[in-house]
Amino acid sequence: MAFLFWYTLTAHKSARRTSAFLRGWMSIMVNSHIQAFTRLFNDTARYHHRYEVFRDFITMAGIAIQNAFLKSDELEQEYLAIVRQYEKDDAVRMSHLLAEVVMGLEVYPCDFLGSVFMELELGSDRMGQFFTPFEVSKMMAMMVHGDTIDALSGKPFITLQEPACGAGGMVIAFAQTMYEKGLNPQKQLWASCVDVDPVAAMMAYVQLSLLHIPAEVVIGNSLSMKFTKVMRTPAHYLGLWDSKLRRHWSNDEAQNAVIVEDAPTAVPQPMVVIDKGQMSLLV
Repeated sequence: MAFLFWYTLTAHKSARRTSAFLRGWMSIMVNSHIQAFTRLFNDTARYHHRYEVFRDFITMAGIAIQNAFLKSDELEQEYLAIVRQYEKDDAVRMSHLLAEVVMGLEVYPCDFLGSVFMELELGSDRMGQFFTPFEVSKMMAMMVHGDTIDALSGKPFITLQEPACGAGGMVIAFAQTMYEKGLNPQKQLWASCVDVDPVAAMMAYVQLSLLHIPAEVVIGNSLSMKFTKVMRTPAHYLGLWDSKLRRHWSNDEAQNAVIVEDAPTAVPQPMVVIDKGQMSLLV
């Protein structure tokens, strides 16, 4: 009888996980915005190499998001230097490409940019670059991190380290798994993401920003521990995460603790987890 009860309970949980996985997979398959992005991209700036156009598009999108907070003249000049390389119609098309990303992520939170990057065959064979299909990332998040997420019920939030983040697919899958378990990743998750490829890191930054996931995205090498740039998503600033993380790592979770937030600044900032000395899965 005990075995029968265990088998029934396990089968029920497995069915729920499979159902959630299939819903996510189907949502991505019917996401017409991926096809719309691909068609529009292929018509944009045909006088430039395809990889260069994608790199410039994602760089300008990232700068636009960052500078809403940082107000950096240096970033503004970088943006203008890029856009001057394109005809007016193509610059407008790039804004439409960003709109497709936004609408695609609204249909279903996923690795939208990673999907179109592979669809356009822009990956680097030299770097062994391959973006894991989101449905695989989603399944891994449900299988591997399900118990970790369940344990969050007794904590205010969880922190996650992704040392080779690509376009942020695994972090998005983790966040979506949290959401399906009734948790709010916009308030109960903070992620530190690192990638050696500036384009991949910017892809992660744009997607995590649009999904309002609190995070820092770092361009650098997790093995050599050499980092060149740190970017923080709008949700990081708006959620007062500098103060929350200081309290978390100082074991000061008192409800009446004073929250003092660092203001967004264009001055290069240190990496949060490097300051803390942690480069593994953070909890």
